[in-house]
Amino acid sequence: MRRHIRWKEIDVARYYFDVHDGAQLVRDEDGSDFESADAAVQAAARSAAEIGQGRMARGDFSDVVIDIRDAGNQPICTVTASMKIDWQP
Repeated sequence: MRRHIRWKEIDVARYYFDVHDGAQLVRDEDGSDFESADAAVQAAARSAAEIGQGRMARGDFSDVVIDIRDAGNQPICTVTASMKIDWQP
């Protein structure tokens, strides 16, 4: 897919972020367009941090796991954001 940005065309690809919410997997049916797999991974990392921040506000410190797949349904990578608190005696 090509997108026009002002004076130039860039190639973009669609990536999907499937979010693990406890034992449930929430599949991304819409996806988002990115210029590269690296850009998709960076966006997924930001999303994981935002989701984790929301969970922490509710007292939930579980890992945030996002599986990234491409338009061909092939896995690209998994992004995991963790919060660990070690209390000192």
